[in-house]
Amino acid sequence: MRDYKNVKVPRSYRGGAERVSVKRVHVGRSSVLSRQGRSGPRGALLAVIAAIVIAAVAFLCWQGYRSVMHADLFVVSGIDINGVKHMSESDLRELANVFTGQNIFRVDIAAAVRRAHANPWIKEARIYRKLPNRITMVFVERTPSFILDTGSARYLLDSEAVVIGRIEKEDAPAWALPVVAIRNYRARPGEQALSEAVTEAMTLIAELSARGGWRLADVTVKADSPDSLSVMYDEHEFKIGSGRYGEKLRRLAEVMADAKERGLEIAYVDVRPERQAALMVKKSSEFRVQSSK
Repeated sequence: MRDYKNVKVPRSYRGGAERVSVKRVHVGRSSVLSRQGRSGPRGALLAVIAAIVIAAVAFLCWQGYRSVMHADLFVVSGIDINGVKHMSESDLRELANVFTGQNIFRVDIAAAVRRAHANPWIKEARIYRKLPNRITMVFVERTPSFILDTGSARYLLDSEAVVIGRIEKEDAPAWALPVVAIRNYRARPGEQALSEAVTEAMTLIAELSARGGWRLADVTVKADSPDSLSVMYDEHEFKIGSGRYGEKLRRLAEVMADAKERGLEIAYVDVRPERQAALMVKKSSEFRVQSSK
């Protein structure tokens, strides 16, 4: 094998691609100054024209902005409200009045949404402009699921235990809902009822609803404390306590079926013990019956 490391290649075989030519250009200070001198007046004229154009455009934009902000065409003339079933006219008027006479582009939508959420009835709120001069408000109201009875007043609760509002006596018959009774509870509209007893009572009512056979509008759950939870229904009191609601209600159904078969009038049934149920029979003494597991 031959070693080609030291072989010389003739100059005629060498390619021209590797040749690099360098040219030097000398620019004097005088030539630069002479070029600037030739372009100076023209450049100054262009700068003046550009400044005039910019000022004219800014002025026209400002005049257009003022025209839009003060034009009668864009003054709010109507408000469309959707999704409302229970909110009062006075509450709706209060929310709508903030837009009256305002320019539609100056309306603070974010502030209006916050103001709407301050109303306990409103769960979700969307507010947007509808050019040229209308506002649209779309609300999702809270759905009353329970009545909270504090002894001194009654309030509507939704499924998240948010206190919606107070029920006046004349409006009470319109709300056929299960009642959670807890004495001396300080309910505040718009806030959650965070009492553990209220939460347990709501869970118990949900279990009654799932089992069926209960007229929920006639159910009152006394919830002064979780351990003393009891159901008032059809002139009977069923002492349930907290937890194991499915198993307790099953035993309660067995006891009530047995009492009906014997023709007993029950005053109350206590199913809080794990495997027994204590009964109080009207016009009789208390006795105990063993329930099935």
